[in-house]
Amino acid sequence: MANLVPPQTCQHVGQVYRLVLRDKPTVNALPDSAFDIKIAYSLAEVSQAEWDALSGERPFQSCRWYTYGERVMADCPPFYIILSLDKKPVARATFWLVRKEPLPLPPLLRTFAQAVFRRWPLLICRSPLAGLSGLILPDPPLRDESLKVITRVALAELRRLGGSFLIFDYLEPDQTAWPGWPREFTTTSISDPGTWMPVKWDSFEAYLTAGNKKTRQNYKRSLQQAGELGIQVTKRQSVPDMDTALALVRNLEKKHNSASNPWARGMLENIKAADGAFLEARIGERLVGCVLIFEDNRVQMIAAMGLAGDVPGVYFQLIYASLQAAFERKVRLLRWGSGAYDVKRRLGFELDQNNYVVFYGRNPIYTLLGQLLAYAAGSS
Repeated sequence: MANLVPPQTCQHVGQVYRLVLRDKPTVNALPDSAFDIKIAYSLAEVSQAEWDALSGERPFQSCRWYTYGERVMADCPPFYIILSLDKKPVARATFWLVRKEPLPLPPLLRTFAQAVFRRWPLLICRSPLAGLSGLILPDPPLRDESLKVITRVALAELRRLGGSFLIFDYLEPDQTAWPGWPREFTTTSISDPGTWMPVKWDSFEAYLTAGNKKTRQNYKRSLQQAGELGIQVTKRQSVPDMDTALALVRNLEKKHNSASNPWARGMLENIKAADGAFLEARIGERLVGCVLIFEDNRVQMIAAMGLAGDVPGVYFQLIYASLQAAFERKVRLLRWGSGAYDVKRRLGFELDQNNYVVFYGRNPIYTLLGQLLAYAAGSS
């Protein structure tokens, strides 16, 4: 068996503890060894070398991105677990204590769930604001043992904080089948997967040329419409009209009956921390559309899109401008989140498979509620 020594260590900040593995080694099993467990409640408590050793070239796992995440999600205290073996970091899990999760639920059920989670928050393992998992594990045989350790430490933290659910989201199907998950955990999927597209072209023009005739015609019509309406798209490093931009974001959320993103203003206000960019579409002095674009390890993400409801064609101008920015920056992959699937498919995007969730409710009532919410989210 593997035991934490001492058992109360999850309550102490920035400390390192020893996990002793007392199982006898077998073929293809973990040999006699020991993890060092570091628990941190801020990125400032972790060295950049220690962090980067695990982030590697994974997108939106860097120190810079998590610095941005901590600023934007200041209302969600982070909790980081880093496992090391022979003084070398081998695994990491990054959690956030969330009280205002924008759940993909029908409005009435969403209101009820949010009231519950304000009182009994969620402890969620994810990369902040990126639609990606915060779980980084080594290959077998270390993988399953490190997952057991991480879940055990995280459950202790969940109890200490009085939270309701421990959640690992943005997982792929094979990840949910790992033997290291505790038997008490539940697996489900959500109906809104993300989208991605590898960049295989040297330029935006080459991308258009490689596409079908309809794609090129749509682009030409979009340019013509933008010219007739006087739509101009500009790339900025800050947001000059915060209130109007946020109003456009809320307008698009309302149009699609989506949960309001509680961190939208923070994302707009702190883009310099992530070296992000703000694309704005204007007709004269009027702001009629906007979107944030971010890059990390040569992967682009867009977020916080906003649109005026009475101006056609703005969406496509922002989309094409985002694509052009990606080619200019020589990114290797685009990750554009969920929604607008028909449009994204025509542009060459594929559905992501990381729309699976593994969760644990602290008591049977929470477990039942979690299953109900998961069913409602999958049906909405």
